[in-house]
Amino acid sequence: MSQTPNFPIHDIVGETLTPYREIYECSQCHQYWWIRVKGTGDPRSTYPEYYEQTAELIDDQRLELIRYPSVDHLLRYGGLNYPYSFFTEVLEKIALTEKDSLKQIFLKRTQNLPSSAKLWLRTWFQKEFPKEFLDEKTKGFPSGANLLHSMREGESILVTEWITIDQFVILSVYDEVYTLTAFHLNEKKILWSLPVKRPFLEGLSIPYLFYQSGHLCYYQGFQKGSEFDSKLNRPNELLLFDLNGNLEISIPLALRCYDVLSTEERDVSEYRLVHNFYFTIIEETLYLPHGNEVHIYNLKSKKLIHTLKSPNGDAFTGKTFLTQTGIILFHTLKGVFAINNEYEIVFQYSSKFHPVSIDSKLNFYYYYAIVDIIQTGEQKRFSKTQDSGINLPFELASLPIEFKDKILIPFVWDKSYLLDENLNVTKEFAFTCTDTLGPHFFAVTKSPILNVEDKLIFTNDYHSIVMIDELGNEISHIPIQSEVIQLFSFDGKHTVVTLSCYDEYSEDNQIDLILLGKNGEQLLRKLFPGPEGLSANFNGFLIFTQQNLIYSFDLFQQIELTINPK
Repeated sequence: MSQTPNFPIHDIVGETLTPYREIYECSQCHQYWWIRVKGTGDPRSTYPEYYEQTAELIDDQRLELIRYPSVDHLLRYGGLNYPYSFFTEVLEKIALTEKDSLKQIFLKRTQNLPSSAKLWLRTWFQKEFPKEFLDEKTKGFPSGANLLHSMREGESILVTEWITIDQFVILSVYDEVYTLTAFHLNEKKILWSLPVKRPFLEGLSIPYLFYQSGHLCYYQGFQKGSEFDSKLNRPNELLLFDLNGNLEISIPLALRCYDVLSTEERDVSEYRLVHNFYFTIIEETLYLPHGNEVHIYNLKSKKLIHTLKSPNGDAFTGKTFLTQTGIILFHTLKGVFAINNEYEIVFQYSSKFHPVSIDSKLNFYYYYAIVDIIQTGEQKRFSKTQDSGINLPFELASLPIEFKDKILIPFVWDKSYLLDENLNVTKEFAFTCTDTLGPHFFAVTKSPILNVEDKLIFTNDYHSIVMIDELGNEISHIPIQSEVIQLFSFDGKHTVVTLSCYDEYSEDNQIDLILLGKNGEQLLRKLFPGPEGLSANFNGFLIFTQQNLIYSFDLFQQIELTINPK
């Protein structure tokens, strides 16, 4: 069993003065250092685990709060980077002298504080003011929200989905009966309503109600995939509705979901779940995985028009691409193949392993930063050479993304590369994004990188939000201290980031929503109930729910009121 080693501190700061954990004052120069130990690698990996010690000199700005702890300095510098335990240590000091000020911070739900400080304040407030704490737990509703509709008492809203600029669909459950209800935003009335079976809830957390290519799509029911692991369960049926609520087609499913074991793909993959819970609609033709086949449906005639067997028996992922020459390209879980208009296979390639990603040039990316260039048969590897001479491969944090004739690869070891079309490194970044491919990855749909116009937005859990331009220049950097739940753009220009919010100002689940402008500037930050039932349309109207109530919130109107209050 590996243990974190104890590194000597006195080699760096001499006989230490330690006002806070991880922050040490040098006994000679009286400067403050943040000294920490970071581990890398995974015990189950082929590659050895190692630890490194880093010492960071605390800058003058952050010194203010260290030397002179106060509520004023806490609010001013609380957004800066300190050790996790530092804020609770500061609060314990100032709670003795500034009790009323800390009470106001809690009552105002001040958001520019780290999660560790909020959690400490919650415990402290509950102990110091128990009656007021009970009253405050039910407050915190976003100001500026408008009630759109009340469902039946006791009815729960699971998800909302926009289908036009002013219409959205609600999936709700009441007394174990599930219902789809379409609602008109401006007219504030129900357009149609119909019962459905239970959605796919007994497996991976994937979208089960979504809009795609002019159709409302719904995964219902589940097929048991394993007696031991519910994450291997699969949806049972796909329903496609038109936007008036008419059922167009209902298809029994035979999707695949299974483990990729790193022991079987040594030096290439890390353990993860893979599945093909996707499909593609091109010009009213549906391409759907079915076992090791591709089933092709004509949605106008609502009929199965062709069945294709996948070469080598590889499962079709559901991702289909129509090339300019009329060739249809299919991605499988291990490779690619293409057909012509006569459904004849004209090209195929299959790997021994499961790539995490295949780009538009058909480069295959594997977890341990290996890229197979199948057009030439070459292979490229990205690795880091240690001082000892040991060469360790990088691990992909998230899927590579194509961007302005370039490819961006985020690595687990706190860095990212921007590559040209020939996979040569053109720029290195000292930041990465949320780890969605590591040993704890269970194929949960998460998008840590977003392409917005000519810029890229990175989100890194508990760390930061970064925007870069097409040349790789950093445009904005926003520190965060909680998990990124969603990253999306409702109009292709503005970016919405929702963060987990465990400050317990309310009994309900909450999210911290940040709206970013075109250059990464923070336009709005607000708490909302959620994340269940939250969605936005192209004009920036946000729908969110609380119990059986549906509310709307105009993001841009709220920005205007913030800038020019009445």
